[in-house]
Amino acid sequence: MNAQVSPQDRTRRQLLVLGGSAALGALAGCTLNDAPRRDFHVLHDIKAGAPPPPVPPAVSQVLLLDLAGSTTLYESDHMVYSADGVSRSYFQFAQWSERPARSLLRLAETRLADAKHFRAVALSSSGVRGDLLLTLRLDELFLDDSRRPGVVTLAFTAALLDWRDRRLMARRRFEGTQQAATRDAAG
Repeated sequence: MNAQVSPQDRTRRQLLVLGGSAALGALAGCTLNDAPRRDFHVLHDIKAGAPPPPVPPAVSQVLLLDLAGSTTLYESDHMVYSADGVSRSYFQFAQWSERPARSLLRLAETRLADAKHFRAVALSSSGVRGDLLLTLRLDELFLDDSRRPGVVTLAFTAALLDWRDRRLMARRRFEGTQQAATRDAAG
């Protein structure tokens, strides 16, 4: 059975659909305005622009940089904090603009290239042939909110290899803390 729809009924249906769409759009607009926003943060070098330390004699070798696997907690773009000083949690609405280990690698490349200690500094994925390989593993990067004021901890392990002989030359863990400006992800 094929029912005929009158032009008035067709117009009413179209108005209902348009009115319903407008109401849903207005409701969605209210919901979006009230929803918490998700912030993305960039990991910066706090000493950027500072004069470099005295440069020891230049090494005529090329240094390559690469990442070693980080702990699973930090293999994410989520920002980490500790409310009790022991456990770790992710901030709900704050993330890094890129994974912290990648940022660490990029910042290390800039810092080491600016120091002009090596003939060249490049990422291992760049295709440049290198003499030495420095691998970095992010061990921790979190805000300890159990302290007042909050403290940010950054810890990583660096391993230097003679890339031509495949020999481990040195391995060292670095850890630093910095008082947080505020008790939130931005701090």
